[in-house]
Amino acid sequence: MDTPPAPITDTRDQHIADLRAAIQRAIPLLGFAAGREADSDPRQAGLLLAAADGMTQLLNRTAP
Repeated sequence: MDTPPAPITDTRDQHIADLRAAIQRAIPLLGFAAGREADSDPRQAGLLLAAADGMTQLLNRTAP
């Protein structure tokens, strides 16, 4: 039988969850922007991809 997740009662935990969710939403947007910049500005595309990669690594290190 599946048990529903426990509610988050600590506001700090909720803030962390909100930050993680925002980062998760930003990663694909950075990838999309990098793809649009790839032909006209490869350096900028690389910076955007590096930012997305850094965010992904951060999420992996701080998994709940």
